[in-house]
Amino acid sequence: MPESANSAALPITSVHDGRPRKSTPASIPDPAALVLLAEIADAGSVTAAARKLGSSQPAVSKQLRRLEESLGVTLFERGLRGVQATEYGLALLPRARAIRSQARQAGEDVQQRRGHKEGRLVVALSHFATMALLPQVIPAFRIRWPGLQLNIVPPSFQLGGLREGAPDFAVMSLPAEQLGSEFVTRALYATTVSVVVRPGHPLQNAQNLSQLLGAQWVLPSLESSVARGLDRAFQQAGLASPQCSVTCQTLTGLETLARHSDLVAAMPMEVHESRMQASGLCRVPIQETIDGARVAIVRWSDAQPTPAGEDLEESFVQAAYELAREQARVRGRAA
Repeated sequence: MPESANSAALPITSVHDGRPRKSTPASIPDPAALVLLAEIADAGSVTAAARKLGSSQPAVSKQLRRLEESLGVTLFERGLRGVQATEYGLALLPRARAIRSQARQAGEDVQQRRGHKEGRLVVALSHFATMALLPQVIPAFRIRWPGLQLNIVPPSFQLGGLREGAPDFAVMSLPAEQLGSEFVTRALYATTVSVVVRPGHPLQNAQNLSQLLGAQWVLPSLESSVARGLDRAFQQAGLASPQCSVTCQTLTGLETLARHSDLVAAMPMEVHESRMQASGLCRVPIQETIDGARVAIVRWSDAQPTPAGEDLEESFVQAAYELAREQARVRGRAA
């Protein structure tokens, strides 16, 4: 007998001691209540969430109680300083935030297709994307989308926020390990690493990596694409791995350390070229090429970008292709 289309709503029958027994199907939470769950968690209290939502504290508390009763669990522990999510609340939060993001994007998608140039985008950009691509992207994009709120944040190596819609997508260096099928990637650009030092550094005129043996390095992190590329280059030259005594994940901090010490720094060539006047750092003219990060657009595979999101993604793609063509022309002239 074919299964009914409404079978999911029917009682479930199980067998116990030879006799059938009915069990209650799992309750399906109200999506609006899940959005409320995300708002309360992010606001830190029911009162703050109510204020943000333009509702009253009793109304929000009542809706939260209904959600907890439908699930049969406590989602928040109440205290003098607000609320803390329980293990059940923490388990639901990623889904709740994803539903909230998708609901917001659904409304913005319709409005943008109707011609409204408004909405909100959160984009995670690496140093390379910010320095080398964003200046080419933002002027024309702002003209096309004058009413859109664009928020730029640094990328997270965990990438969990992509599922929750914060950020909508990232332009970043791909990690060493392959991303799972839950992510969609679009390759943009392959960077080259520059070795940089302060003016007057004893190694300022080094011609090859062997002359940098024994140097103390400052790198973004030991797991960064810059560090991995540098280590590969030393290995290919038959040299021991470089010695990294300091790591600094902020670009300005890394530049400051290199500018005021004998530490040798490494960063994407394009980033150094855009920053060399401000940083005062000099490129060391080594002969070897150090391959850097593979930069890509990364987003959650189930996410459907809004028209504004699609436009911004394509703008980064075009900026990356133009940069690659320009670098190819420069290399051709140098040869």
